Parts: sequence; structure tokens; C-alpha cells
Amino acid sequence: MAKVTVSVAAARDRDLPRVSVKSGGVADGFAPVTVANRRILLPLTQAEFERVADLQHRRRWAVYGGAGCLLFGLALARFPLMMPLALVIAVLSAVLWCAISLALKAYLPRMTVEGASVHLTRVHPAFVAAVGSGDS
Repeated sequence: MAKVTVSVAAARDRDLPRVSVKSGGVADGFAPVTVANRRILLPLTQAEFERVADLQHRRRWAVYGGAGCLLFGLALARFPLMMPLALVIAVLSAVLWCAISLALKAYLPRMTVEGASVHLTRVHPAFVAAVGSGDS
């Protein structure tokens, strides 16, 4: 795995080469990722894009499920054991959210934003070569 620096504008405006940051194959599209309150678009193959979208979807639903269980438990708190059950499910949803967030971080390249640049580490060498040669 390698590292590369690209401009925030290029990452935001889909001006990165159409080479997957993950596998080095021809990218089929761009996956939106938020880093330091900035939305950047990473080139990925279709299978990689679907994996990222699935993880992001599951992470959102873990939050909704936890909040819904807490509200459900509060609404039915007069029945014995409903509130503790709702708390257990909410805690499990929080643990699931953390696990999915860690999986998403492990799957995508590590990204840091400094000024007008995005530093990407753990990217495929073919992506680094494409960025270096200016291919789009």
C-alpha cells in the first residue's frame, strides 16, 4: 500500500483519475466520504462501492434502531422489563455502530485533510501512479 496527496477540490469535484484507490482497477464510480466536515469522492469499482454503501447504510440503521428502541422502551416503561430490554438493545445498537465504523475505517484508505490537500494512505500503487502521471 502507498500514500498520495491530492487537492480537496479535485477530490470534491471528481477530478481524480478513474483508478480505484482500493484495488487499482478501473473505477466505475465515486463513493462519497466525509472527512473533517468535507465531502470528498473516492474512485472505486462497483463491488467496492457497494461494500462502502452497505456499511454506511448499516451504520445509519444502527443509530435509528438504537434510538427507536429507547423511545419504544420509554413508551412501554410501565410494563415490567420493557425499559431494561430497550436499554440492552440500544447498547447493542451502539456496539454495532462502533463495529461498523471500525470496519468502514479499515476498508477505506486513511484520510486526513490539511488546508487544501487530502492525504490518502493505504491506497493502491496504481492509483498513486495515475495521480502522479495526471491521467483522468
